[in-house]
Amino acid sequence: MTILELDIGNTRIKWRLLNEQTSSSEQSGFALDLGELFEALSAMKLPLMVRMSSVKGGETSDAIERWVNECWSLPVHIARVRQNCGGVRNQYMDQSRLGVDRWLAILAAYRITAGACVIIDSGTALTIDVVDKHGLHLGGYITPGLLLMRKSLEQNTRIRLSDQFNQDSLTLGNSTDSAVRNGTLAAQVSLINTVVTSARNLDASSRVFFAGGDAELLATQSIVKMFDLAPSLVLDGLAIACPFSSEH
Repeated sequence: MTILELDIGNTRIKWRLLNEQTSSSEQSGFALDLGELFEALSAMKLPLMVRMSSVKGGETSDAIERWVNECWSLPVHIARVRQNCGGVRNQYMDQSRLGVDRWLAILAAYRITAGACVIIDSGTALTIDVVDKHGLHLGGYITPGLLLMRKSLEQNTRIRLSDQFNQDSLTLGNSTDSAVRNGTLAAQVSLINTVVTSARNLDASSRVFFAGGDAELLATQSIVKMFDLAPSLVLDGLAIACPFSSEH
């Protein structure tokens, strides 16, 4: 039997069917809107449980809850940020202000390491979080992701980038396209290098996780030599925040 896991992000919806006994993914995919999601769900067999992370909330989450209840007669278990979970403690005064996607990625990374770690997730936004060996979330950074940085320049200046130019490096740019693409990449890589260096100065054993669409690019361009590419950290964290039990 399977558990359906949903990650409602800013730009797309990721889903995965997890084998409850082996904790392995049997099927996965993504949808750009609710129509695509419901089409994919309609082809699935009834799962044991549905659990969800959503950074949107509101109408999107409500629509998914209604569909799951009407079609499968199941509740949707929605992950929430808590002060303590899975051995991790967050220091946000207002827990609702810590994004649930960040929280779940932190939980998953700490479960893997049981020690100090840095979690770098590159999607619509770039988020970086640092956890010490005791599971204390020391804090993090949020900046626009690469695509959002570049779109911001186009929307607020006379810069127009070519769709045909898709090269990225840390070299000086000799065209507007290369200057923007390389400059935005350099800004993110510089922040990553600074945070990882600082974290490893505090604890040399700090393990570094890269997740998100630009994970491989940022990882290979950074100074970090030992790292984990972990594209499913948010979904992995759902099992910690919303564990399955026979009562579901």
